[in-house]
Amino acid sequence: MNRTKLVTLVFSGVLLAACDSGDINISPSTNVTDSNNVVNNGGGTTASDNCASYVRDGQTIQGAADGNGNCTYGSAFVGPKNNLTVDLIIPALPDGGVHIFTSSLFVGETYRSNADLQAAGIAQGGDGPTLTIEAGATLAFQTNKDFVIINRGSRILANGTADAPITFTSVSDINGTVGPEDVQQCGGIVINGFGVSNKCAYIGNRGEAGFMLDPANPECHIEAEGSAGDDESQYGGDNDADDSGIMRYVIVKHTGAEVANGDELNGISFGGVGSSTVIENLQVYSTFDDGIEMFGGSVSFTNLVALYVRDDSIDIDEGWNG
Repeated sequence: MNRTKLVTLVFSGVLLAACDSGDINISPSTNVTDSNNVVNNGGGTTASDNCASYVRDGQTIQGAADGNGNCTYGSAFVGPKNNLTVDLIIPALPDGGVHIFTSSLFVGETYRSNADLQAAGIAQGGDGPTLTIEAGATLAFQTNKDFVIINRGSRILANGTADAPITFTSVSDINGTVGPEDVQQCGGIVINGFGVSNKCAYIGNRGEAGFMLDPANPECHIEAEGSAGDDESQYGGDNDADDSGIMRYVIVKHTGAEVANGDELNGISFGGVGSSTVIENLQVYSTFDDGIEMFGGSVSFTNLVALYVRDDSIDIDEGWNG
């Protein structure tokens, strides 16, 4: 892992990508009936109607209201071996309510071979599901084993505003039991794309027509940060313009964990994330390893604050070209 510390931020602008509204019904007329977040028709509006939901095998899977204005989501909603495979909208809850996850939030499937990607129809950002998070929403995760993965082909649309930022943090932060510089309270975020990494083999010159993975060795599937057991995820390819979505006015706090020797979750890890991804006005506080780390790709950043970082505020690896 590159340990070069950067003290100067270079800001480069990127074009705004369009925000789709997705196809998820956030407020069906249903009642939550069991601990697996399975909902049956109840014929009226309930407190849980504010919670995010999606449909699987004819059933509406929805978060449960906790009676305090929050929504909770267990592993039956989404988690390891239960990746999100459809578009999902997470709304801003009224009166400062929080979306509490007791498991990880993995968006899209991960694939270890070109053949598997082709069979699934995944070749670029937008081919997989999109996670949309409304401005002002807060997502809290219970432990440092609980984190967010946006897999290749999937996108995150977290389009906050200065007055209504989007926050990723820990349950301990929400409960007020964490210090301002405490780390390893939640896992953080991993975003993966099809961008270039110097761990793979290419022909031609980067940025020029004809640049591509070497036909003699066309596989490029690199283990992402945090890949262990059920949490595996890969990045890499030859599309430096890949689109993993938008993160604008986003705050990430109290993250990190050492998954294995030399494999630490950061505030946000960007694996092969392309230049069509928009990252603007990002704040990262109290991280166990790096604030942000780029593994290849060409994603650029406009305005970053990184404080109380245990290692590098910005870490660059594998030929990042943003």
